[in-house]
Amino acid sequence: MMILNQRISWSFILLVLPFVLHTQSKENIRTHTEFLASDKLEGRGTGSRGIRLAANYIAEQLKSIGLQPINGNSFYQKFPFPGEAEMESNVVGFIKAGTASKKSVVFMAHYDGLGIQKEEGQKDTIYNGARDNAVGVAALLELARKFKNAGTPRYNLVFVATAGEELGLHGSKFYVDHPIFPSEDIIICLNIDGFNVSGPREDYFIFPRQGVDFIDEVKTILNPLGWYYISPDWVDDLNANFDTASFLKKGIPALTLWTGNRLKGGKIAEPLGLGGIHTPQDEINDNWNWDGVEDHLQLYKHIADYFLEHPDGISVTDPTLFIKP
Repeated sequence: MMILNQRISWSFILLVLPFVLHTQSKENIRTHTEFLASDKLEGRGTGSRGIRLAANYIAEQLKSIGLQPINGNSFYQKFPFPGEAEMESNVVGFIKAGTASKKSVVFMAHYDGLGIQKEEGQKDTIYNGARDNAVGVAALLELARKFKNAGTPRYNLVFVATAGEELGLHGSKFYVDHPIFPSEDIIICLNIDGFNVSGPREDYFIFPRQGVDFIDEVKTILNPLGWYYISPDWVDDLNANFDTASFLKKGIPALTLWTGNRLKGGKIAEPLGLGGIHTPQDEINDNWNWDGVEDHLQLYKHIADYFLEHPDGISVTDPTLFIKP
């Protein structure tokens, strides 16, 4: 009877565990996003008090997750910013490979925003940057937690929250030039800029879709899991707009992944009023649906897991596409 009860208990645990983990990820991402996009942080503008508060929060989270700091006990990678007396900081932590290696997978999300912008007749002056990119940083932190809990990786995992993205990709450029592990040994950079708060989806697309040779490999990873690669044409217009460009123009594989508008089962979703990016309306509202965040997170994790096992053979075929004219 005891053995039967034990079997029933384990069966119950195995049944509810995915739901518990899903709920945990959703709540963690929501909690991080709510803080980073709060009025207290004043839009996280470059050089502001708010961006310093955001950096401190991210560093504390990386420490509590158990990542290693990059410089003694510090998670801050300081860099000069044009026109600013005070230095800006990337916030960086890493999980060291089980066997000594120079290779790394880099996870990245920018945490800076547009701050406070006062215009005549405008009541709301805080550009909270909830979708761009508080929720992306929240996802970065949750990925760090997942990988830390998964045990020692085969290669180094680096988690970088960049500053200065909105005003010229400054933080990512600095990291590429001053990496924790050699740039030439970066397997791939997985960048998170925006995240799915529209609810469950089944399609995805990738920035960039040209100038690289690894799109088919990503399809091979994700399509068997029930995901459909459906890429809009306007993707090509944004080749130089993401932090990934800092890597791609130097020949380092990098991507940003978005989910699309296709609901589970194939129906196209109705548009949701989520708040336009680069406006004061980019803040959390009642239309946000957090039920798709774990699925989006898993897309990044599956890609990372694959390239940790297959670290060679992908490349940037045309770095010139990622240089701003």
